[in-house]
This record gives sequence, C-alpha cells and structure tokens, in this order.
Amino acid sequence: MRNLSVLAEMRGGTEPKPGVEASGNASHAILRDCFELFHAATTGLAKLSIDTSNDLFEMDSRVTLEEVYEFRSKRSEWVNAFDTVLRESFEKRLAGQRRKGRRPDPLQSFDALRVMSDQDTSSQNALHMAVSRLAAAAKPGLEALDHRVSVLLDEPPRKAVDNPFSPDYLLDAIGVTSRSIYVDARIWRPLMLRVVGDFVPAINRMYIQINRYLAECSVLPEIGATLRARSDLRPADDRQLLPLFNRLINGVDPSMRAWRTPDRVAANAAGYELTPFDLNPYEPAAANVPRRATAVIPGALPRLDAMMVSGELSVVLEALDHWQRVDPMAEHLPMRAPAEDASGITPLNRIPWIHAAIGSWVRREEERAAIDVVGLLFDYLFKDASLPPRFRAILGGLQVPILKAALAEPSFFVEQNHPARRLIDELAGAAIGTDDDQAYSQALEEVAKSIVNTICAEFVLDTSVLERACDILKAFTDDWKRRSALAIRRPVRAALTDEWHDGARSRVRALIRDKLAGVDVPSDVRGFIGTVWSEYMTLLRQARGINSNDYLDAVRTLVDLLWSIAVKEHKGQKVRLSKMIPPLVQSLRAGGSAVRTTQQKMERFLKALYDLHITAIKPAGTRIPSVPRYVVPSLLANKPIGNLHDFVFDLVLGTWLAFEQHGILVHLRLNWSSPWRATYIFASPSGSTVMVFTPEELAWEMSIGKVTLVMEPVPLFDRAVSVTLEYLAARSAERIAGAPETRATLAHSACR
Repeated sequence: MRNLSVLAEMRGGTEPKPGVEASGNASHAILRDCFELFHAATTGLAKLSIDTSNDLFEMDSRVTLEEVYEFRSKRSEWVNAFDTVLRESFEKRLAGQRRKGRRPDPLQSFDALRVMSDQDTSSQNALHMAVSRLAAAAKPGLEALDHRVSVLLDEPPRKAVDNPFSPDYLLDAIGVTSRSIYVDARIWRPLMLRVVGDFVPAINRMYIQINRYLAECSVLPEIGATLRARSDLRPADDRQLLPLFNRLINGVDPSMRAWRTPDRVAANAAGYELTPFDLNPYEPAAANVPRRATAVIPGALPRLDAMMVSGELSVVLEALDHWQRVDPMAEHLPMRAPAEDASGITPLNRIPWIHAAIGSWVRREEERAAIDVVGLLFDYLFKDASLPPRFRAILGGLQVPILKAALAEPSFFVEQNHPARRLIDELAGAAIGTDDDQAYSQALEEVAKSIVNTICAEFVLDTSVLERACDILKAFTDDWKRRSALAIRRPVRAALTDEWHDGARSRVRALIRDKLAGVDVPSDVRGFIGTVWSEYMTLLRQARGINSNDYLDAVRTLVDLLWSIAVKEHKGQKVRLSKMIPPLVQSLRAGGSAVRTTQQKMERFLKALYDLHITAIKPAGTRIPSVPRYVVPSLLANKPIGNLHDFVFDLVLGTWLAFEQHGILVHLRLNWSSPWRATYIFASPSGSTVMVFTPEELAWEMSIGKVTLVMEPVPLFDRAVSVTLEYLAARSAERIAGAPETRATLAHSACR
C-alpha cells in the first residue's frame, strides 16, 4: 500500500485503491503506475506549451492571419491527439511491440521530396538542435530508468533499451500529433520546435520522479550509485571486458606502463625499503619451483592433480600456487609490516614483479591482460581512501590467490558472484569505517587475517575454499549487522512514532521534494517552500484531506511558483506570467498568514520573488541571480553527482558518510530510512555511534562541508574496473597527443 501512496503523493492527487491489474502481472502494474506519472507530467507540460504559443507565428510572414486562427482553434484537438498517441505507443510496447525508428507519415515523406526554403532549413536545423538538447537533458536520469524498465520488461539490459518513457517515444508523440493536426510544415515544424524546447528543462525532473517511485518499489534501488561509479567505457557485456582491457593496454606507450615494469624506486615510494638485490626475486624462484607430487592412496586410483588439467597455464598456476605459500619477495621486505607503520603506507603490489618473471610462460594476450588487470585492481585497492591502511595490507595477502583464480577461471571477470571476486568485494566492504569502531575493527581484523591465511594455505583451484571463506565472512557481518540493528532500535521506534503521528507533514515533505526534483532553486525560495508553504500544506492536509480543493490549490500554487521563477524565453510565456503573478502572490500571502508567518519573513521572500520575476521576463542576456549549487564529488571525475538536495533525498542504504565532530571525522553508514524518508539513521558497524537526521538537515550539513561522501554501496571490483578503464584511456590519449608525463607521476596517479 505504501507504494500506491507514494504514487498518489507524487501526482498530488487522489490516492488509488489497492487492487490487481487485469493482466495480473506485477511488473506491468508498476509500469502502468510509472506511465501515469509520465503521462500526467508530459500532457500537462504539452498543454501548457501549446496554450502559450500565441506568439508562435508573429515574426513569420509566410503564415497568414487565417492560418493563425485555424492553428489556435485546433490546439485542444492537438492535446487530445497527443494524449492518444502517447497511450497507444505505451500499450504497444507493453504488449511486446518494439519501436522501429522514426515513423514518417505519407505527408512527411512527400514533403521531404520537395526542396526546402532557407527558412525551412533553418527551422529544421533548429529542431535538430532542440532534439539534441532534449537528449542531453534527459541523460542523467534516463540511464537508471532504462535499466529499471529492462528489469520490469524482463529484457536483458543493453545499450539501446526500448524504453517507453524515453525521449524517442515523447518525440514520436509530439511529431505524429503535430503533423497529423497541422499538415503544413510551416505550422508543424515551428510548433514541434516550441514544444520540444519547452520539454528540455523539465524532462530530467520527470525521470527523477519515476526513478524515485521505482526505487520505492524496490526495483534496482542501488542502480543510481552503480551507474555513477561505472565508466562509460565499460562494455554492456562483461565478456568483452578483457578484450577491451587488452586493446587499451596495447594503446599505452610501453614506457608509461608503470604497472608492468617492476621498479624499486616505485616500491620505495610506496613505503617499502627493499633490501639490495640485483634481480627480480621472482625470476630465480621461477626456475626453482618444486613440482607438485601426485597423491597416491593405496588401493585407490591415482588422484589427478588439479594443476594437470589447466593446460598451457599449468606451469604458471603451479608457480603461483607455490608463491602463495612461500613468497620470494618476503626476504627483501623490511621486518616491520606496513600495517604497523604510519597511515598512508601503500602495500607493495607484487603482480608486476610476478608478471615480469613469468610473462614469457603466458602465450595468450588476453591472459597477459588478465595479469595486468589484477595488478591494476590491487593498485586501486592499495590507494582506496575508504579502506584503513592495515586492512589494505591484509587484503594484499590475497594478491597471488586472486591472480591464480582469475587465470584459472576467466569467469572471474564476467560473473559478479564468482567466489574470488565476491570475497574481495565483501572484505573491502566490511573494512570501510573500521577506524572509528574499535570493537568491530579488532574482530574484523582477526576474521580477515584468518580467512587470508586459510586461503593461502588451502586454496589450489577448488573455489569451494573461497566459498567457505565468503560464508564465514557473511556470518560475521550478519552478526554485527544484528548488533547495529539492536543499537538503533530506539531511534527507529521514535522515528516511526513521529512519522505516524505526523504523517501529513511527512507526506507533504515527500511531495515537495518531488516537485523540487532536478531544479536549482534559490535559497530564499527553497527556504520559504520548506518551512512556510510546507507548514501550510500540512495544515490543509490535516484539516481537509488530500482531495480537498484547498489542498489541491496549494499544490498548484507550489507548481505555479516554481514555473514562475524559471526564465521565460517566449512572449506567450511572459504574458501568462504577468497574468499569474497577482493571484500567485495573493495565494502565497494567504498561506503565510494561515501559519502566522512574520511580516518581516514574508516581505523578504516576496522581495526575492519579485527580483526573480523581473529576471524571468527580461530579454535574453540579463544576468540571472546565482543559485548556490553544491556538487558532490563522485568516484569518477567526469561523473559529478550534481544537485545536492536530490542526492541526499535519494540516498541508498549502505552509503558511507563522514561526519565532522569537534574537528574529528566519524565514518557512519546509512542503516535505515523511514517509510516517507522523513528520518535517516546512520550508525557505525557495531552501533556504538548513532546519528539521526532529516534529509533537509543532512543536505544543509553537506552544503556547509560538515558532512562528506565517503563511498556509495558499489563493489570494489566494479569501482576498480571503472577507474582503471578511465586511467588507461587517458594514458592512450596522451600517447596519441604526444603529451609527456613522467613515470613517477603515473605511479602516483594510476588509480586516483
């Protein structure tokens, strides 16, 4: 029932009754709910766009006054046709019929055969540019929506997802409707340009709302975090991952391949002072790897050694298996372990040294690339700021076992649930935040060391050893999650009680968040909406209900307020704004009076609103008042998270944040959010430290720098792959451009 309520609040209308869809398909029922959100937003915006189009042909001498009157007389017909086309295309897609490119009608095809005038060509080019702007504006929210729709349609995710909520379907509806109602290109082409342009600032907001609803329905709730950490270079099919790595590695100048060339200077820079030696320690060791003896049990058939079935790689795997137990590098390392040194020490990456020693034994280029990728994976791990140094050192003990597993089973790079990949992901995930939780840290360190030691002693090629390690770790983390859940039980009960007693306020705040989604709102306006107008809407909802005219009028006033402060590019929009301002201000004053807002606060807000309205109707080029924009940095520099308020309101469970307390940073994980997201509860792994915030409070704390993002819940392997792909692509580009860069710089920036 909660999801139905979420949908109703996002619409700002009547709450639907629970029931079963005619098809009986739960996924299709969710898609239909999403379509209702999409339909309400698109038809409302399309109607507003065409209703404010009185100025559309004022500067076009080719369109006669009679044609303008005819255009205006058919606007309601256009809105109805748009609604029909939108619904029909959605129903066809739901029935399994995929979109097949553009759908030109006979008139369009005939028109294309004629020579276009300069003005037609200019208009057509402008339309193409508007379509490009629409696609660019849709991109931030569309990628996550594509994945979620693929899941609901039970189709494998692909680059070209046939999403019925995509800009393609919207453009189809605009184009088919415009050309069918107005057959003359002098009419439909400018109309399409106007309508498409009006959708540009609004489309991402629609996608944010639909994505939020789907997250509430538990449809890939973490996909946003996953995509933010995913490089655009990563192929949709991970079976192409190693070939891609191989191509990128071969595109990097050999002198720049710091990960492939063992370097004592680099090792020293990492915090190790290697004892003097003339050769790579693994090279003489490679010539003296003891052969494994085949076990013979009296009265039984000889047991086939696992190494014997690994083909050309048997010699390589045998050497790795031996070094997993007896490390040739150990005698060259200082007696003091890096985990005991000062924080910031980077464990030594053994993979390049091993590669240099056994590279001639590896025949296939993809297998050489696999060694490189595992090396780069540990490069990233050893520089991951979210992991305490001592746990980086512990995880470093898995270098050889992970390399052996990756060479023996290429599925390591393809299957997310491969035990070796899962083990390193889950160990890394469990280590985040341990510096601020001593009891948990000590317990995890003991378990992690035991797991690593057991794997080094027992793992040959049978992944059941790794599976058991994953089970041990899961039992450990589940136990501590239960402890944390017990620790936050009291604040959870308090939050649920508050939300139940003050449900109207929580629902109003959720609605306001969705209306503000994807919009950069000046602080004065956001502050008024979040306090005065929120209180007024809560009062109306409590007293008269969600379906009362007064409450619905308050919702419309909020929508009109947000529309009124956006820059108006067309005369028709400015005319509507000039007519809207007096009743809008009157409604805002009435709401402020109803909740007893002080005159000083009201006048300050109205003055700010007046300035915004003047700016909105000024000609192009007028300086727009700056809007504070707090951009949260993400894992990839080219994928900033963007709007701070939207990020906070969509936080995923498991996200780690750092909270400043008396000059000290405390790392806590988002453990719980209330049903209407009125309350967030953060806790340390043991629950020894607990903090409670509303989303609005958290957004404010992040905006002033007292709270920072540490890590979203994305597996270490996926993070490492994306950062490494970006690194290799940048190095390849530098080679092409001929940009010089020293090896020392590369060694320190390899996995920034």
